[in-house]
Amino acid sequence: MKKYPQKIVQTLETFPRNFIIGLSLFLVIIITSVDYYIKINLGISIFYLLPIIIVTWYGNRQFGLIFSLICSLGWLWAKTKISENPQLLLEQWNAAVRFCFFIIVTYLLSELREAYERERKLARTDSLTGAMNRRFFLEVLQEEIDRLTRYNHPFTLAYFDVDNFKMVNDKLGHSQGDYLLMVITETIVLNIRQTDTLARLGGDEFALILIEIDYEKANIVLSRIQEQLLKMANIEKMPISFSIGAITYYVSPDSVDRAIEEVDYLMYDIKNSGKNGLKHKIQDPINVTE
Repeated sequence: MKKYPQKIVQTLETFPRNFIIGLSLFLVIIITSVDYYIKINLGISIFYLLPIIIVTWYGNRQFGLIFSLICSLGWLWAKTKISENPQLLLEQWNAAVRFCFFIIVTYLLSELREAYERERKLARTDSLTGAMNRRFFLEVLQEEIDRLTRYNHPFTLAYFDVDNFKMVNDKLGHSQGDYLLMVITETIVLNIRQTDTLARLGGDEFALILIEIDYEKANIVLSRIQEQLLKMANIEKMPISFSIGAITYYVSPDSVDRAIEEVDYLMYDIKNSGKNGLKHKIQDPINVTE
């Protein structure tokens, strides 16, 4: 039974904002109608919180405030319509009190949502570079493997290693090394789409997922990234280069660990061959080809 509320929350997270607003309006109409047709006082007011909570949590504070006003007016309309001797000033006062209460709920809930988003972002990102951390990256990689299995959407997995990074730390200090990692992250982010995922897996190792992209386009993107990284290293006057191993998957790998092992092997093959290169292959049903 505990799983059902969690599934509802996760499902609502996937819906677009317009759907959330429409659902909330529908709930307001239903609640107001029930409040209007029931002639006795059953304390229906509490149910107006439901659309306010939904639209605030899955929308934003502004929508929550708008719905607070709509719900208050809906309550006022229902009460004045069913009352045989409506006392307008009293009903208006009660509506104003409810409006203030709804505003307080909206504000507190929006603050809670912002705190939740901050915590979730901290749990997903590397504190130094702002790239995704290893744990979240592996979750995204598993999702892409599942997507490939179900819908045949190819993706490319790339593994980056910064050559001679230890030299930078030893000669220039860890603060300079940290700065370099941040600049590397910024350079890669500028050359990928928002839908792609970049992660720092630890130390000077990065991983990248390019979604729904074929081998040729992925190769262009990776080549451009390597070119821009080398330009950045030259501008910063850093004695570094980049070894990149990548595989475009048209068939799902056996597991997340297996996929990481495959691109890691390609990356180390470059490092053992003199460093500073890109090795990009295709994973097909039969074998791995150049």
